[in-house]
Amino acid sequence: MSRDKAAADQRRRILDATAELVAEKGYQGATIELIVRRAKVGYQTFYKSFEDKEAAFLVLVEEAIEGLEKRVKQAYEREREWPDQIAAGLGALFEEVAANPDVAHACLVEAITAGPKAAALQEGALKRFAPLLKPGRELNPRRAQLPDTLEDTLMGGVIWVVNQRLIAGEAEKLRALLPETLEFVLRPYVGEEVAAREAGTAAGASAG
Repeated sequence: MSRDKAAADQRRRILDATAELVAEKGYQGATIELIVRRAKVGYQTFYKSFEDKEAAFLVLVEEAIEGLEKRVKQAYEREREWPDQIAAGLGALFEEVAANPDVAHACLVEAITAGPKAAALQEGALKRFAPLLKPGRELNPRRAQLPDTLEDTLMGGVIWVVNQRLIAGEAEKLRALLPETLEFVLRPYVGEEVAAREAGTAAGASAG
């Protein structure tokens, strides 16, 4: 392995260990000593890559958010109709969390306890997804009456659902929650009947 590849591998192991330990022990409990042991690197290697634990955690959060945003947008853009786009985007979000529960737990649950920089990253992440919801306003005849904070409120609700499953250690159950979460998100834009129909379609696809 070349020196650059070895350094990249060590950096990835440090980030993976940080995610695992923060998920297991909380941000405060995940010490640098535990991280280097879990990553099987020395202190010198750690400090070559990161100034301190907070720096490693912030990189973990930034990279996780960027990866999640890319996957959600790719799923969203593959569909043509807006309700289908939202279903695909939410599905991608839940799949990513279920596939990487430690990273998701660290970034979504523990970030708010890890200091103002991490909390700001998490808050900013929610705002990245709000523009995907806004086209739904055009489907509501009473769009002028929709509150300006609607998208942020809906995304907050989605993240609450995700966080509850992460805290319970049940990230794999998110897939089953997609239909009702989709209905919750769609209802303010397309109404109860259409939202319920789209949720039923999502439930059928999930069962199949």
